Amino acid sequence: MMSKRVPFAPSLPRLSRPPAAALVCLGLFLLCCLLVPRFATYGNLENVLRVGAILCIVACGQAIVIILGGIEFSFGASAALASVVTVMVLPAVGPVAGLVAGAASVIGIGLVNGWLVGRMVLPPVIVTLGTLMMASGAASWLVGGLPLDAPPSAVFSWPARGRVLGVPVPILAAVLACTVLHVLLAHGRIGRLWYHVGANPLAARLAGLDAARITLLGYATAGAFCAVGAIILTSRVASGQPALAPNLPFETIAACAIGGLPLAGGRGHVLQVVFGVLIVAMLNNAVVLINLPVAWQLVLLGLAVLAAVGLQRDWAVLKRLAGRSR
Repeated sequence: MMSKRVPFAPSLPRLSRPPAAALVCLGLFLLCCLLVPRFATYGNLENVLRVGAILCIVACGQAIVIILGGIEFSFGASAALASVVTVMVLPAVGPVAGLVAGAASVIGIGLVNGWLVGRMVLPPVIVTLGTLMMASGAASWLVGGLPLDAPPSAVFSWPARGRVLGVPVPILAAVLACTVLHVLLAHGRIGRLWYHVGANPLAARLAGLDAARITLLGYATAGAFCAVGAIILTSRVASGQPALAPNLPFETIAACAIGGLPLAGGRGHVLQVVFGVLIVAMLNNAVVLINLPVAWQLVLLGLAVLAAVGLQRDWAVLKRLAGRSR
């Protein structure tokens, strides 16, 4: 049973200053504007935001899992399974119900992950790697390993290509996702519980919190964010792709790490997710514009993650030393 009143954790999402990733993001933007041809054009900047929007939505889910002290590797395979399920059932039930069915499959995987991590107390890395392989295998088996084209439909293409008041739908969806995450973390009781469990699961249990249920809700919510991203991805490619977005989980982890979310859990703010996503999106776009091999995207992301984690550790050491000297 959850206690009726839960004290605020010291790591609730209040930032006394802008995250360091904000300065890195601004510096990278200015550098790309000066050195990368066509980067600063309106069309390219809109493309950066449109492509980054999907990453941002899914990274919101990854942030919840990281705050809980876990990690999510199954997002890419979940999105692939959602695209296959959507396109397979679409002719029989229509585009809206098809997209809902695909989203439900992602949320279902999130529930399985949450139950195994929370109730069975299995390591998140092993659990999500297992569901990654199962979802990937199921997606490939359902379509025989080959992409399945979706029938043309204006409704089906709207999530990826539609506009509301001139603003692309994916960008609006990303703004809404960040708003929902902020409300959950900063103002929702469940967000406070996620921080408590992520900071110290044993202490949370001893305090009377139902850590298993809290973890289950966290992974299910993360799956819901991934489901929205999967809907937009499926709409964009207009097909069921058994190998859709294989790097998605790694890019979301990279975005969270670069943004400054401590991978140990118990802390994090939505602005860290936003700036981390913008850095990843600009890096990927710059690599394409200067005609570097696509493999360089992963190389640069890996270097950025190592640098971000190293700086976090060094900054924590400096803060401890400064505290001792006072």
